[in-house]
Amino acid sequence: MTDVYRIRAAQTWAQARADYLSGLSAEAVCRRHDLGLSAFRRRARKYGWRRSDQVEPPPGEIDLSLYEDVGMDHLARTARLHFIEATEAGRATDARRWQRLWLELRDACREADAEFFKGMSREETQALLERERREIEEEDEALLGPPPED
Repeated sequence: MTDVYRIRAAQTWAQARADYLSGLSAEAVCRRHDLGLSAFRRRARKYGWRRSDQVEPPPGEIDLSLYEDVGMDHLARTARLHFIEATEAGRATDARRWQRLWLELRDACREADAEFFKGMSREETQALLERERREIEEEDEALLGPPPED
């Protein structure tokens, strides 16, 4: 079975290039932007995306700003997916490690949420989260256009 051919926007490729040149591995960039590894490597070779051409930061001054948009909830979901993948593949030791990480991250998210929403009822919290979700969808739609019809 072959993967479906996917066309990615130039904006996605530009961000992937920036992430790669800032130090992320090709595999991590592809996971982050849902790109095929061979397509990424082909484009990197074609356009000369080489980290060796980049100015290296002095030791101890690694720029971690490219991870600013990654929240704890995203990390917890990623760990959960790795747990499921390892379980289905029969890798019990890996599954156990991913499960432990997932549960720790999930608990940390819940603690942060409890502190953030302190004093709010469950209904108020849900309304706030729903309003935020709608704002994000409206922002996405303004930037990307309406979602395709099913």
